[in-house]
Amino acid sequence: MKRVTTALVLGLSLGAALPAEARDTPLSGYRWKNRVLVVVAPSRQDGNLVAQRRIFEQNAKGMAERQIVLIEAAGDDERARGIRAQLGADDKAFKVLLVGKDGNTAASSTKPFSAAELFGKVDAMPMRRDEMRR
Repeated sequence: MKRVTTALVLGLSLGAALPAEARDTPLSGYRWKNRVLVVVAPSRQDGNLVAQRRIFEQNAKGMAERQIVLIEAAGDDERARGIRAQLGADDKAFKVLLVGKDGNTAASSTKPFSAAELFGKVDAMPMRRDEMRR
């Protein structure tokens, strides 16, 4: 949990130091650096969000190896609204989206991704295959 929180806080503070064009959208700071697992939920206590967070934490080594960061867009704060607007998601239903390093949504689901599903999707990406070859 500490790593996830650190990544979230670090991501927020790095955004302030980026040039204006890199801050265009809430996820812009991750482009070409990380794959982003965005979890959208009505609240931070949503059962599916809690389950997805647990899966992420229990598989932290594999997530880090694949350069996946977890971002939660839950509740009604400005940041959560901005992320949902960028991804076209509403605040009334759970949704998890995998955003590739290129900024495009690679996969989405209305239920949590298992680690195996997530790793399979990432490992099939051309950029990830290049990373594994190097």
